[in-house]
Amino acid sequence: MPASHFISVLFLLLIVSCGGKSSGGSSSDSQNNLVNQNETIMPDGSNVQGIYSTELWPQNFNLQLMRVGIAAVERDRDEFKAMVKMETGSKGTQMRQAIYTGRRCPNLSDDLNHDAYIDIQEARIAIGMITIPLDGNLDSQSRGGHGFPQGNSSRGSYHYRVSASFDRMFSDLKRPDDDSSDDITKLGINEGITFPGRVVLVQGVSSDIILPPTVAGEGNMTPQESIPMACGILWKVTDLPDELNH
Repeated sequence: MPASHFISVLFLLLIVSCGGKSSGGSSSDSQNNLVNQNETIMPDGSNVQGIYSTELWPQNFNLQLMRVGIAAVERDRDEFKAMVKMETGSKGTQMRQAIYTGRRCPNLSDDLNHDAYIDIQEARIAIGMITIPLDGNLDSQSRGGHGFPQGNSSRGSYHYRVSASFDRMFSDLKRPDDDSSDDITKLGINEGITFPGRVVLVQGVSSDIILPPTVAGEGNMTPQESIPMACGILWKVTDLPDELNH
């Protein structure tokens, strides 16, 4: 059996043993914390209220094996908060993270060239386009690009927590799209936003990691900078996960 096929089979067994959590599954505690996910999407964003969270699971099992962290967003009146706690990430590496339009995390069927890696271009069909970059400035899609978190030197962990005005953020999402060639999208005049079922993706591994030449990068990012590292699916919950309260 070719090595790449053996690795793919191993990944499939790992996914099954993890209960499919690499595709955005939740622990039993998280499932018990779920509330009604049905939101009537309003063009003024008024449907967005409360807390939405997800566990983050590896996207490439040859780079990471176990659950890597947790993410959440919360709206309380005009305050909008985004939180990511990475437990084991990429040491000394800046992690690009965002909420996407997609409704599922990539899986082995998205490995189109069968090289045992899901690169960002292969992931795109599942994750869609970026709606909210989880960077240093949530008020604007374009102004916080240098504020992505960085994994520490011991475990690659980090704790990201940024607040913004929901009204300012939502107004920015409604502005005209000045660059239709990038991976970030805007909302139409009569469009709204909803968070249940939306993808959170974290990208990036250490530049020291050697990837096969079949792993594609994106734009001006190297394959290491752009490769999907972790993914989860947001669901509305009653309480903020304890891990994010510390």
